[in-house]
Amino acid sequence: MRRYVSPVIPVLDLMIGQVVWAKGGHRGCYAPVHSPLTHSARPVDVAKAIFNQTGCDCLYLANIDSFAGATPISSVYQELVEAGFSLWIDADWMGSLHCDKRTDQILTLAQQPNVRLIFSSETMSSLDEFSIISGLAQSGVEPIFSLDMRKGKVISKSDQLSSVQPLDLVAKAWQAGVRDIILLDLESVGTFDGVSTESVIREVHERFPEAKLISGGGVREQADAQQLLTAGCQHVLVASAIFDCRFTPDDVANLTPFRPCAMTASAMKAK
Repeated sequence: MRRYVSPVIPVLDLMIGQVVWAKGGHRGCYAPVHSPLTHSARPVDVAKAIFNQTGCDCLYLANIDSFAGATPISSVYQELVEAGFSLWIDADWMGSLHCDKRTDQILTLAQQPNVRLIFSSETMSSLDEFSIISGLAQSGVEPIFSLDMRKGKVISKSDQLSSVQPLDLVAKAWQAGVRDIILLDLESVGTFDGVSTESVIREVHERFPEAKLISGGGVREQADAQQLLTAGCQHVLVASAIFDCRFTPDDVANLTPFRPCAMTASAMKAK
């Protein structure tokens, strides 16, 4: 049984075994995190410092090295699980599953009660790969799909996917059995410019009101997180504002969760 997940999910971006501060999705400029929370960039140290600051024990973990071809499997995962954290792990799982590389390791990881795998549009090579996600969903794994965008346009290694409208790609994920969907515009990540995904959140929620939506990017403070929750999200991804000590346990506790409404006719048609 999965445990409760806070409306705020802190983000740890990992490169070469360290937590980095992600800004604008420009990965060549990422550097180890420097924060008043901790002088360490070691994942378990940063995770514990984040818990002390926010009270949140479910983490979004982005294995950035895997996006450049490194293995999606990391010893960091188990270290964090053993420290008491739940993990949502964003990595290039598709590359390994598609080539039958480390498939058993990935499935074993996905079947842990406090671990969930995120499959992002960025790492997918074709629409056909939704069949792999569908197979995982049918096997009892609960995959999460991340719709990665830049200024509202889909990001993918595949021209086929990047030419698809965001809402249509969400429909593909829904048809594959995905019920948790991340809507993320990388242009806003780490900028403190405010959130930019409200309109797409509302569009997706109107068509798929049963979907659990997650978003983030540009969150500066509690008010921005509440803005995304009010738009239709159940969880908000936050990194920079936490590293900058702008979130406290009270800020998290005082957020008003989104309450899903009854299914609409458009959603019934989409199914």
